[in-house]
Amino acid sequence: MDLELKGKKVIISAATRGLGRQMVEQFLDEGAVVSFCGRRARKTEANPSDGDVFANPLAGEGVEDALEALAGRGEVYGSVVDCGYFDQVTAWVEQAAQQMGGIDIVVSNASALGGIPRNRKGWDINYNVDLMSAVAMFDTALPYLKQSKAAAFVQMSTITAIENHAFGESGLSYGAIKAALINYVHQLSIDYMKDGIRANCVCPGPSFVEDGSWGFLKDAMPDYYEANRLKHPAGRFGKPEEIANAVLFLASIRASWITGVNLTVDGGFTRNVKY
Repeated sequence: MDLELKGKKVIISAATRGLGRQMVEQFLDEGAVVSFCGRRARKTEANPSDGDVFANPLAGEGVEDALEALAGRGEVYGSVVDCGYFDQVTAWVEQAAQQMGGIDIVVSNASALGGIPRNRKGWDINYNVDLMSAVAMFDTALPYLKQSKAAAFVQMSTITAIENHAFGESGLSYGAIKAALINYVHQLSIDYMKDGIRANCVCPGPSFVEDGSWGFLKDAMPDYYEANRLKHPAGRFGKPEEIANAVLFLASIRASWITGVNLTVDGGFTRNVKY
């Protein structure tokens, strides 16, 4: 099936590593033009964020490293952006629109993840990085999406938003904020379908990427990692391309009559009946 993504202008947040990087690669392979962002210019640089904004310890390639690796795949732009800062996100989205000549597809992927302190600071981190970066992306891209003939907003959520998936003694903010995003996206889907803008969520289950959270947990918390693997009916974690495939489909014109959906992509990991 041709997803008709060739020439579409795509922005993806937090995409120098993990699932975000996989999405960038697949959009480029489909012929799309992509602008992505990440926290640091080079992998060798320290985390530029201060402790009040971001707690995620994972460090993949920097933006410049990723651009060098992706250059042969198609037209791609990268910017150093800390998604915990609303103004940085809005400035990047506006810059991306100018560089690409518009925006057709927005993929909001930034997350502080689940290893968050169980205190006010932890709630602020997830609120700023996960929720408000999504708001900044959509609101800034909105004028360009209204001009597009194939506009789509895809928000990355998590199964932790729809089922209790405990992560040690860490904070409760991750799942709660991701659940708020599902509600937010559904509201967008109702408000903007009249403008031809579709809005959907994707809830991945545990997915293994070497430089992603489960790659980190495999070494840092092997018992927790193995317990989750064995809980899965397939006996394995999801693959990054399996998640990205769902994102690309929802973002494409082939899903033109799908909006307001929260698509669980977990291979049967969650047990709730999904009416």
